[in-house]
Amino acid sequence: MSVDPHIDYGSHDPHDRETPSDNPAIREAQELEERMRRALATKDDPMRDDESTVERLRRQAAEAEEAERNREETFDI
Repeated sequence: MSVDPHIDYGSHDPHDRETPSDNPAIREAQELEERMRRALATKDDPMRDDESTVERLRRQAAEAEEAERNREETFDI
């Protein structure tokens, strides 16, 4: 079996759900990476016909804010 010499085995795996860094600059980069990965179209979550990546990022941000608002309302009861 051949091994790809360009594979970085120490690179970040987006599926490992590691805890965010304590360093604010690294944490910001991790959050940006997470948002960008969510914005990419996948087979399970394809892009809408009239949607660009920027629009998808905005829609996801609005959905996240709505979910947070709903979560806060649930705790206020």
